[in-house]
Amino acid sequence: MRRFRDVMVPALLLLAGCEHKTSTVLTGDTALEMQSSIQTLADDLPPERQEEFRQAVATIVFSSTDRRLAQNGDRLTPQSIKTLKGLNVGQVIETAKLLHNVSANWQE
Repeated sequence: MRRFRDVMVPALLLLAGCEHKTSTVLTGDTALEMQSSIQTLADDLPPERQEEFRQAVATIVFSSTDRRLAQNGDRLTPQSIKTLKGLNVGQVIETAKLLHNVSANWQE
């Protein structure tokens, strides 16, 4: 019995570490990959937080200065992908708030 436990416990621990985990940060190098990552993160949020997150992503995307580089009507440009990549939900929302405040102060 002890031998069985000595073999099974490490095996179970190894399997537990191999389970599929959803990323908690945005990933992707292309518009399609980033859009998929945005959708995955949004799907894991409560409905009210989803809307706040989507609005924040839109703020970041529409504040990019390279919108003319968007291909095939994609709104995600190289600059917006670079800005979003590696951010978690809270960081996306805070970045959007910062961009909004800077924009509001600049227009004054």
